Amino acid sequence: MVIGGVLLLVLAVIFFFAARANANKLQTLNAVETYDTATLAAIHQRITASLGASGFAQPCEVEGVIECASPLTGPISGKPLVAYTYTVNREYEERVTTTTNGKPETRVERRSEQIEQNERRAPFLVRDERGHVQVLPDGATLEVIETGNRFVETPQPWTGATRALGRRECERGLEVGARVFVLGTAIDQGGRLAIARHPANSKHTFMISRKSEQELAASAATWARNMNYAAIASGLIGFVLVVWGMLAG
Repeated sequence: MVIGGVLLLVLAVIFFFAARANANKLQTLNAVETYDTATLAAIHQRITASLGASGFAQPCEVEGVIECASPLTGPISGKPLVAYTYTVNREYEERVTTTTNGKPETRVERRSEQIEQNERRAPFLVRDERGHVQVLPDGATLEVIETGNRFVETPQPWTGATRALGRRECERGLEVGARVFVLGTAIDQGGRLAIARHPANSKHTFMISRKSEQELAASAATWARNMNYAAIASGLIGFVLVVWGMLAG
């Protein structure tokens, strides 16, 4: 009983920090101004003219469609992408022997092991109704989806307890033409406006999402509320179980 209570108290702490992280995300979304690209370009021009390029670091949000003159090519899909993660997993079967009621039983289980991972990102433009702005995605939390998946079969005979089946290749990417929401810092990049991670503080949020700002805010608010409820419930029940177990002992 005491152990169960302690575990619930640990969960309460985890839920608390999850709730706080989502509350902070919601606060950031609400605090940063959303600009159209023309307004952001005007702010960039005004501030750099008066303070110089080094003095320009403006937190901002923009929404629009991805454009890219020199996109990456998806290693599986062949699609034009501005970012992708490519992973290769070795898939194999393994004989596993367990003992049930004193009798050994052998079964074959299919397993997977990652043997390769490659991630690439390329600068791109986000275009809205009033223009476009360059985005430098290095360092961003970036939302990708599966854009390619294939299994290359290379069966091998059993070697001891294992037998190779082949490899699973998976591509997750962000396509040219996708609509995105970008929260980052507008900076001067060689005299041109760009959105990137904050040049002086890596703790500033930099994210590229397929969801709209409204969808992200609603999700963060829901998670913050639910995690708070879970933290309170787990904490109360855990405390009761610990006290009850100690008194009973």
